[in-house]
Amino acid sequence: MRVEEVGVLPLDLPGKLAWNPGVVMAPQLFAFQLLPGERGDYALLYSYGQLVALADNVREIRIGEDYSNITGSQIAGGVYFFGGGQVAQYNVWSPCVYPTELCAPWIAVYDGTLRVIKVPSGSCGNMNLTGVAFDGRYFYAVGGGNYPEYGHDGLIHLTGVVVLDRHYRIRGYGLIDLIDTAGNKLGMYRSGPKIYRDGWIYTLAYDMEKKGVLYLERFKFKKSPDLCQRAPSIKPEFVSVVAEDFDGTAVPLLAEDLSVAYWDGRFVKWRGERIAETAGAPYIRMSSGKIYVAYNDGDEFRVESPVKFRHKGQGFIDWTGSAIIFEGLSKGSKIYYVDLKG
Repeated sequence: MRVEEVGVLPLDLPGKLAWNPGVVMAPQLFAFQLLPGERGDYALLYSYGQLVALADNVREIRIGEDYSNITGSQIAGGVYFFGGGQVAQYNVWSPCVYPTELCAPWIAVYDGTLRVIKVPSGSCGNMNLTGVAFDGRYFYAVGGGNYPEYGHDGLIHLTGVVVLDRHYRIRGYGLIDLIDTAGNKLGMYRSGPKIYRDGWIYTLAYDMEKKGVLYLERFKFKKSPDLCQRAPSIKPEFVSVVAEDFDGTAVPLLAEDLSVAYWDGRFVKWRGERIAETAGAPYIRMSSGKIYVAYNDGDEFRVESPVKFRHKGQGFIDWTGSAIIFEGLSKGSKIYYVDLKG
């Protein structure tokens, strides 16, 4: 295991790390989500000593302001994707943004170069990224919504799919129904990775009426010519119940073999086994076939699987089997990179 000091915070960060946080692209290039106050989120990019808020390189962080977030991340086809939504009062790039939300989604792509794609085909209600499936030719970036409501101009809080080609150009869009073929009312916000197999895109979804129930669902992409859809064009097909003791405070994990790792409020379970116990909501990731589990316990960052590791401060793990730890969140606090595989 290698622990390396990689820098210091260039400014004070109010609040704490949020529950969904981050991705590590390089020891000195990473993104994470900050929760400054009782509400409000910031998706922050640390790049070789500089710190800005995605997706518009904002440098001022205000307590209680909900500016941007990271709602999902995944490595698909060797490419790192992460993203979420952004407050868009000053830069409404999406023609589909709902005036009551003034919010629009973005997807960050890292393949050695970091770029941010602003998605013109959905509001934050339906395109906060959760995961990405790859069929060998196209990337299917799936947003996440919960059981729909009616806004002043139609349905909101649905779930969208944006299709990207190998050059990350948008090639299609679809909207997923949140009632599946078995009549279950689905929640897909922060629902974790997506897997492509034999023409189907697989996803996890939780039941909006039955507490603790987690489903495996699948759907086939159906393109719509309407970039600002108000009605779903894709029907998810119920596959199975994968858990009845699911705690949605922690984002579940769908592995390539369609096995599921999730938290029940005390233990992280995978393939019928308890693989780690945590005293708080954990981050659950997979790298090289191993499940990584970590959480923040007050002023200590703890890794519980596949190794045991403790360090003062707050941190997160990611899909590369790495961790970033902040010894503190004040200006000048040391930042550490940890290779948990080494």
